[in-house]
Formats: sequence, C-alpha cells, structure tokens
Amino acid sequence: METKIEVTNNPNGIKLEYDEKSPITGNKCVIVEADETTNQEHRMCMESGYVTRTDLVFNSEACEKHEQGCTELMKKLKMVDMGVNSVWYPTFMQMPGGMLYCDGNGSNPEDYHWAVAKVVQIDGEERLKYPIPGKEGEYFTSRLDVENSEKFPAHSFETALDAFYKIIQEHENED
Repeated sequence: METKIEVTNNPNGIKLEYDEKSPITGNKCVIVEADETTNQEHRMCMESGYVTRTDLVFNSEACEKHEQGCTELMKKLKMVDMGVNSVWYPTFMQMPGGMLYCDGNGSNPEDYHWAVAKVVQIDGEERLKYPIPGKEGEYFTSRLDVENSEKFPAHSFETALDAFYKIIQEHENED
C-alpha cells in the first residue's frame, strides 16, 4: 500500500510520498533520498525530525566525524536502530533567513524542543558586539535571533518545519 501525505498550510502544495517506516515513531513517515555523488542514502523521519545516512553505523568512524559538527544536545539525543545498526540524529536546517534546530537539556529523550529562529540585521553601534573572529575591525551584519525563536514541543517537528519554511519564504520575498 502506497502512502501519500499532503502537507497542509503549504502554499506550494507539496505532496510527499513516504518510503519507509521510522524506527523512532514506528510510522511510515521516512523520506529516503539517494545522493549519486557520494553513493549514500539519506533518510529523514518527518514526524520526529531525526536523520541518518548510509555510513552512520553505530560506533563507526563516520559517526565520530559526524559528531564533530553536532551540538552536545544532538549527541545526547542520538538514537541507534539496532535492527539495521544505523544512528539517527536530530536534524538542523539552516538557510538564508533562518534556522531550525533542537534545543533543551537532553537529560532524557523528551527533554528538548524544536526552535525556529530568524536571521536579523545588525545595524550601527550594535554591530560592535559581534566581531568576526580573526578579522580585526570587521563585524557581522546579521545574526541568528535565538532570543526570540519560536519553540515547538519535541513531538511537533512537522509544525516547526512549517514555521521554518514560512520564515524562508518571507526572506525570499524580501529580496
């Protein structure tokens, strides 16, 4: 049986066809994409917001390398699918205009939330608070406004993703 999901509140009317059952939620909500340049398959659970790829095998060098770019929270929240020995991590998405990321303490699997933050311009004297490392006298002109991020419960990834895409669309419309 083929599952088709229609994303609501989506001005583009994108319809997603899910490929696999999620080891995290137990539902058929995983999108699989092949990357022909690396011969990797990337998987994203659209309900939980967790991602993995072919080479992220438990206790592998690829996991160690991947974790170098992860926050401590992402490492705490990783999940291992012992059925196929793959490791899943909470996603983060950054595009011009905003970022979607997990935030919280991570003392247990539910001790986090999704956050969506906008990129805001930094003007005038305010820029002096944001020097560019290694470039004396140069300052950032924009920053991620995490103080005013919109927060979503851990189980509401799809809602957070909708909010993220809305911010990106607004940013594109400003240009």
